[in-house]
Amino acid sequence: MPRSPRPQYRDEGFVVRTHRLGEADLIVVLLTREHGVVRAVAKGVRRSKSRFGARLDRFCRVNVQIYPGRNRSKPDGGLANVTDAVTVHTFAPQISSDVDRYYAGVAMLEIAELTVQGAVEEAGHVFDGLDQALAALAHRAAGEGAGLSPRTLADRFVLQALGMAGWAPSLVDCAQCGRTGPHSAFHPLAGGAVCTSCRPPGAFTPPAQAVRVLWLLSRGRPGDLAAVLDVAGGIDGPRVMETAHELLLAHVRNQTEAPCRAYAAL
Repeated sequence: MPRSPRPQYRDEGFVVRTHRLGEADLIVVLLTREHGVVRAVAKGVRRSKSRFGARLDRFCRVNVQIYPGRNRSKPDGGLANVTDAVTVHTFAPQISSDVDRYYAGVAMLEIAELTVQGAVEEAGHVFDGLDQALAALAHRAAGEGAGLSPRTLADRFVLQALGMAGWAPSLVDCAQCGRTGPHSAFHPLAGGAVCTSCRPPGAFTPPAQAVRVLWLLSRGRPGDLAAVLDVAGGIDGPRVMETAHELLLAHVRNQTEAPCRAYAAL
């Protein structure tokens, strides 16, 4: 009996990362709008005559045609195949031209992939958030987020992605009992801010401004972002922003159970 054809589909996606396969092929990890994280082989794209190989690069938003994998032993069918890619938009020239922007962009892609793993229903929201975050990173001299450092823009996206995944830290009320805050202690394993009654051993007592920065970034309104800039420009600004990033990194690692190497490198 002939095998029924596999249903192909088209979707928009961001290239998260790529790996070389053989002499001419490429394994591409995509964050797609409708299908979540997709791992696929793009055959022959490393050859100079490839029709679409140059489009499969980081920070590129592409419309791809995909044939799902057919490995029935794996829930996702195993590696799919990319047979066509059309560039919708690319942020690569602006982001790749600056080392700080580049590493912040890679960190955004890393966290986007982690928050969508196994949660396809959230993929569209994370995809749109990533699109906006990369645009802000590429054009950070103007528009929303103007003046914020690449790392702070990454922190802002991470907070948004965590919120979409249901993993956002509690930044005001106690993460354990819900007691009205703000509270002075923060513990990643406890879920964020904790009151004196719930404070576990090893909890941090960060500068109050560091937690406030995370709260402002999580809201993301123009007035809140202006307040972040005021903090960053203060005499203790560098220390406060560094502490805010470290608190968020510890929380992300706890929630994702992943080392988050790209995000940790910022």
